[in-house]
Amino acid sequence: MLAVAGVFAGLLALIVLRAVDLTVLRGPELARLAALQHRARIELTPHRGPIVDRHGEALALSVDVPSVYVRPREFGRQDARLAALAAALHLPLRAVRGKAAGTQGFVWLKRQVPPHEAEAVARLGLKGVYTVREGRRFYPHNGLAAHVLGFVGVDSQGLEGLERRLDPVIRGQSHDIEADRDGRRQVIFTAGVPAPPAQGSRVELTIDAGIQDVTERELAAGVAAAKAAGGAALVLDPSTGEVLALANVPTFDPNQPGRRHDRGWRDRVRNRAITDPYEPGSTFKAILAAAAIEERVVKPTDMFFCENGRYQVGRWRIHDAHRHGWLSFAQVIQYSSNIGATKVAERLGAERYYRYLRAFGFGARTGIELPGETPGILRPVERWARIDLATHSFGQGVSVTPLQMAAAFAAIANGGLLVRPYLVRRVLTPVVRRVVSARTAATVTELLRRAVEEKGGTGEKARLDDFPVAGKTGTAQKVNLHTGTYSSKRIGSFVGFVPADRPRVVILVLIDEPGVSSYGGVVAAPVFRAIAGTVLKRLGVESPALPLRMASAPAGPAPRKTPALARSARTAAAPAEPSTPSFLGLSRREALTRAYAAGWDVQVSGVGYVSEQSPPPGAPLVPERRLALRLVPDPGTASP
Repeated sequence: MLAVAGVFAGLLALIVLRAVDLTVLRGPELARLAALQHRARIELTPHRGPIVDRHGEALALSVDVPSVYVRPREFGRQDARLAALAAALHLPLRAVRGKAAGTQGFVWLKRQVPPHEAEAVARLGLKGVYTVREGRRFYPHNGLAAHVLGFVGVDSQGLEGLERRLDPVIRGQSHDIEADRDGRRQVIFTAGVPAPPAQGSRVELTIDAGIQDVTERELAAGVAAAKAAGGAALVLDPSTGEVLALANVPTFDPNQPGRRHDRGWRDRVRNRAITDPYEPGSTFKAILAAAAIEERVVKPTDMFFCENGRYQVGRWRIHDAHRHGWLSFAQVIQYSSNIGATKVAERLGAERYYRYLRAFGFGARTGIELPGETPGILRPVERWARIDLATHSFGQGVSVTPLQMAAAFAAIANGGLLVRPYLVRRVLTPVVRRVVSARTAATVTELLRRAVEEKGGTGEKARLDDFPVAGKTGTAQKVNLHTGTYSSKRIGSFVGFVPADRPRVVILVLIDEPGVSSYGGVVAAPVFRAIAGTVLKRLGVESPALPLRMASAPAGPAPRKTPALARSARTAAAPAEPSTPSFLGLSRREALTRAYAAGWDVQVSGVGYVSEQSPPPGAPLVPERRLALRLVPDPGTASP
């Protein structure tokens, strides 16, 4: 009895010691392991917020789609059914067999599958094969604005475009929840099924889906007609910097962007409108004209001898496409003479010209909300050789992006203010700086109109029947990256704004390596014309002659007055006593042009269109002639 009692006492002591070990010594660690086995922490990822155009049209949405996964331990020995499973998911049999034969507790078979594939898997009734619903990004217009929107990965992470740049905003905040697990590791929500997290923020763009569509179609048609390697096109509002359209060829469908190792993938996805610097060619002469006129080193009537097509600068020779003798500066722009531009640049000087190039934004990123923007190439003036001043005058030896070029022309169109291009409407875009005066901008506009509207101008094919156009063609050689010398490949471009007397849009068209003609006036100007005509109709811009026929229409909200209507209205209803004219509803450029012409000293705040003025319209004229104008981006908010 003593021996048996001793054995039981020893066993009891062992149990007590083991209990102390489990509860006291190892208790916290075992409790942690138990929690890992019986509790689950699940991350709930919200749907990405929608992206819409300026009118609320959905460009990117998130929808729930099924994903299929397998639990290999539960799947067991169902090898005979693997072929049917692989066929239902349109996957290789070897890949499905490898995933089902593993030892993991969870393996994805295929994510974000079409509904009919998920239904086919469900009909098989396989043990250990399950479906779960995930959020997938869907682009209802397929490839529309693909380079603006970008695309996302399978885990809903932004990879390109605005999806990447605004990923933290669009993706929203995910959060974790805790649930219980049963013996088979199935999740049990003992506190009820949790509510899904709120989706990410909605993003409203400046893009107009209709304008974007016509820009893409006309650009693609122009690239095909020119048998070119690619192209880019931009449509900007010059008063605000809003990007109404941005297109590239070739393009892609963000619903099926392809894989990075696919041939030609990078060329399709690359947003060349902001990433690919190019030599702008003769479109750069507009910038030279603005700088030279602002510095008063040249007037439109000044005459230049263009050396009959050949001009020696040191050991270099400058050529013109056509032989010219004496040309006025206006004709230098109209006929696009490189020699005339060179002589104007010599008057201006390298330091002053470089200062204006920087002021117009060249050599620096614009700051648009897209990843991958490059600053172009503008070497410091200290590193310029003698020939660089000449070549820079007609757009060679300097590289710019299409977006930089469009923004520079917008500064000429709006009266001399450089505005930052932007895509997201919720961001208020400030004026970057004034680059030239309103008088200079108006003078350059008239020079650019001659290049389009006068006979023999290089931009004749950009002319519109109902609206005046100001613009400039460009033809530039491409540099061979291997040799560092110019190659036989060309880039043809056209940049302009319309209507020239009251600009609503700036449009840039670039045709890369055209196979028919290399001249921008031949391959790019017709595309500009096609885009501009449709864009003006969509914006509701009336031709100058149309409002005159509406003079007898019933009384109602007054349309925005064109210059022709404004002049006729002032003539028909001239006040008996001199009074302050109305500038309400006018663009910055038009308001400043009229005010300066009438001798007013003007102070301006804001960008866009005139909303308020002091003194108000109709007030008696005072000798000081001082005028204060407040502008807003939306012309519809002008005070009555």
